[in-house]
Amino acid sequence: MEENYRRYSQLKYESISVKSSMYPNIAISNNVFPQHLTKRFCDIYKDVYEQRKSYAKGTAENAMLKLALNGVYGDSNNQFGPFYDSQYTMTITINGQLSLCLLAEKLMQLKHMKIAQVNTDGITVAIKRTDREQYDEICKQWEQQVGLQLEYAEYETMWIRDVNNYIAKYTNGKVKRKGAYQYEDLGFHQNQSSLVIPMAAEAKMLHGTDIREFITQHNEIYDFMLRVKVPRSSRLVLVDGDGVEHPQQNICRYYPCKTGGKLVKIMPPLEGKDEERRLSIDKEWNVKTCNDITEFDGDIDYDYYIAEAEKLVIGG
Repeated sequence: MEENYRRYSQLKYESISVKSSMYPNIAISNNVFPQHLTKRFCDIYKDVYEQRKSYAKGTAENAMLKLALNGVYGDSNNQFGPFYDSQYTMTITINGQLSLCLLAEKLMQLKHMKIAQVNTDGITVAIKRTDREQYDEICKQWEQQVGLQLEYAEYETMWIRDVNNYIAKYTNGKVKRKGAYQYEDLGFHQNQSSLVIPMAAEAKMLHGTDIREFITQHNEIYDFMLRVKVPRSSRLVLVDGDGVEHPQQNICRYYPCKTGGKLVKIMPPLEGKDEERRLSIDKEWNVKTCNDITEFDGDIDYDYYIAEAEKLVIGG
């Protein structure tokens, strides 16, 4: 795995991904349609795709049409959906996978090329600058062969934990963050717990900033907060030092501290059993709940955040 993290002085990272709406494009380019419909489906599908291209990314119109395009594919695997056809679903999915495997195989003709990662709709490789012309030709041939278009991004370097969790620094200085390293542009529905952790890990990897120094000097208290959510069938309690259980909200904000207590999720018994199940949340640490920010005491246990940030650091 360490090979993936190494920086190559004579290589640069190139991210290749299929242009927006990969699955719809596979259907459109190959005239694939649910068996109970006709080729007219592909004509209408293409019209929706062309409409989406007329709106800039980030606009409500673009997002709406993206949902319409991807929703059709999703509904093809929904037995209650109007586009349901499992053969259509598998035709699109397998074609997409095999097409990317074909591209990876072709790129392996480049003597010094190294594949950093492959995901659902793209590949990241490290190539020599002197191989750029051959690389471009391979990609062009692939586009003609499978009927899809590619888009490219150049990275100065990457730190990769796995295919869904990485930091990539573009050649223009901008930074892309995915998965465990993401702390900006999170949706309201996404878990935004302890954002100081990926911030500190990034500062260490990109700038060599000491993790303890970064975390102890960070002043935004919301970035230290964590969240736990339990279903209605369960309950959440904070157990103090005397063993007294204090009921908490099912969606609860908390932070590790030196004092506090233990946060425990209590679940109903398994079928045929009488005893409730208990699951400790961050069991090695004392915590305080803080659903009202005025309850924050400032007694943060920085060791928790430092330990978690160190787990994200790649390459020392």
